[in-house]
Amino acid sequence: MIALLIFLLGSSPALGKTKPSTLNELLVRLKNKPVVKIRVGKSLNNVWISGTDLKRKIHTNNDLKRFSGKKTVKFNCQSFSRQNRRFLKKPVLLASLQSNTGLLSLNKEKFLGQLHIVTSSTKQSCDVINETTIENYISSLLSKEMNSVWPIEALKAQAVAARTYALHMMRSKRVSRELGVEAYYDLESSEKHQVGGNFFDATTETRLASRKTEGLVLLTKKGTLTPAFFHAKCGGRTLRPEQVWDNRVAGYKEGVLCPFCDGRGKRTWNGKLKFKRFKKFLIWARKKQYLKRLPRFKKGLKVRVAPDNRFRNNIRLYVGGNVYKIPKPLFRKYFGRVIVPSNNFKLKYAGGKFVMKGEGLGHGVGMCQIGALDLAKKGWGYKKILAHYFPGHKIKKVY
Repeated sequence: MIALLIFLLGSSPALGKTKPSTLNELLVRLKNKPVVKIRVGKSLNNVWISGTDLKRKIHTNNDLKRFSGKKTVKFNCQSFSRQNRRFLKKPVLLASLQSNTGLLSLNKEKFLGQLHIVTSSTKQSCDVINETTIENYISSLLSKEMNSVWPIEALKAQAVAARTYALHMMRSKRVSRELGVEAYYDLESSEKHQVGGNFFDATTETRLASRKTEGLVLLTKKGTLTPAFFHAKCGGRTLRPEQVWDNRVAGYKEGVLCPFCDGRGKRTWNGKLKFKRFKKFLIWARKKQYLKRLPRFKKGLKVRVAPDNRFRNNIRLYVGGNVYKIPKPLFRKYFGRVIVPSNNFKLKYAGGKFVMKGEGLGHGVGMCQIGALDLAKKGWGYKKILAHYFPGHKIKKVY
């Protein structure tokens, strides 16, 4: 049986009004297992949610209804947006659903907990948010962000890092700050934040890794909760956040050597940039104020790149007698992760082209996942693995 719903706009209670502003408030409010809200559907014109013995609440008119047996409910988001476009100055909580079984289906995927329907930032569609315990979230995430068949100690290290990142996003209200209005979710299921899974992605091993590390997070030595970053393969050395992004992050004082990922996966990658494309990159970097001045490539001026190694953070480009420093992370930011898979590379100029040769995969900050795999296979425990990749942090149980 299918119920078709077209929403009516009214007063909408904010799902996120009780968001904690500090870690202590979070832990007082959620004494046992914290609840996290993840955006699992983005900019959908129609939403189909099904389950058994559903409880559905329409927040726009405070309509509460229960359905017995199996039920599929369709939400026509596009129609709602057309009718109420002038009222949609910020996200609106439209509906919430839950099932007595604890499981709900969205687009053939099953999720534990509640599903909430919210108007999206495009105002022409809806987002779907899964509200569940953080341990359920971690159990399914491990199969997506790592590999569920990897050694348990590697999975446990990943569980602590992912839990730390999620709790930091909840505490800092980062999504709300970026949107400029209060958001209804803490983080999204994507590479922008963390790739979460669904109910069937959780395995015996991932549930065990979550349970054995329950409540454990990484804190700085001063007790501050900061994001714990991770990536696929560093290529020999990890980087500090300020080397990759525009800001420093507490606890990350230095990168660490990581010879452990060297023998696993693709060893090196190569890329070529035509001179014309490289010039466009420099113009972009100057407009974004990443470069203090723009090189002038005049006819007859010699162009060369100073001898480089992949661990150096800047490229030194010589045009005539002038030298220009170009941060390596700008290449990945501009050209993308397909052309520039990592920030560990060296650059040469030859035959009118700029040639890159690098190692690694990902931004390079925090825990190297392939390195963690190798260390776990060598017999390292998760605490020792985390201590290596996060030397400015300590592990603490917060619930």
